[in-house]
Amino acid sequence: MAQKGDTVRFLNSVGGGIITKIEGKIAYVEEDGFETPVLLSDIVVVLPAGHEAATKGAALMFDQKAYDEGKKENRSKPMKEETADKAAAPAVEELPVEETPYGETLNIVLAFEPQDIKALSKTKINAVLVNDSNYFLSFILMRRDDEQKAWAPVFQGEVAPNELIDLASYTQETIRDLERIVFQAIAYKKGKSFQIKSPVNVSKKLDLTKFFKVHCFRPGVYFDSPVIELPLFSERRK
Repeated sequence: MAQKGDTVRFLNSVGGGIITKIEGKIAYVEEDGFETPVLLSDIVVVLPAGHEAATKGAALMFDQKAYDEGKKENRSKPMKEETADKAAAPAVEELPVEETPYGETLNIVLAFEPQDIKALSKTKINAVLVNDSNYFLSFILMRRDDEQKAWAPVFQGEVAPNELIDLASYTQETIRDLERIVFQAIAYKKGKSFQIKSPVNVSKKLDLTKFFKVHCFRPGVYFDSPVIELPLFSERRK
């Protein structure tokens, strides 16, 4: 539950700020000297009160502007694959890791982002993995192959701390292949001591009807654009 002093983001619009007071179901959020009343159900906490970001400018785990710019560069080229348009594993670039106070607990999300929300029946839908933690994840995403009565890999690779990566691109027809999925991962840090995490092994069944309904896509915790966010694993209290 949000409280006074929390840093929050708006779910249904761009922006956010710090809660100055709460009256009933209304939170008053201050941003750039202006106070905006907003329903508690329309905000999400990105930095609890009393916590400070590890570095200046790191209060929000994901820099939305930087991510949007990255999408223009990285998604401008069409992906090539007849059935799932699977992206090649990105090269791991060794960059300094900026940790967050709340990143010691794992939080992993699979998001689906349509390229054109106004043309759901025709547009491609990008599958994006969100690693909301201070750990590297070595992972594999698999789908159920009913013909072979086995599991087929969708994407295998590594995702850096507090990072999101594109996995694959789907159409309304090929998204059906992901009705039943399994996600496995091992969490670790590089060049420093860390707390051991149990291996992640989760299975999910997608509600495929949502991919045909515009109202099921909406800005989420990690996206300002309309998406469907599917929580895979979390150690955090709700």
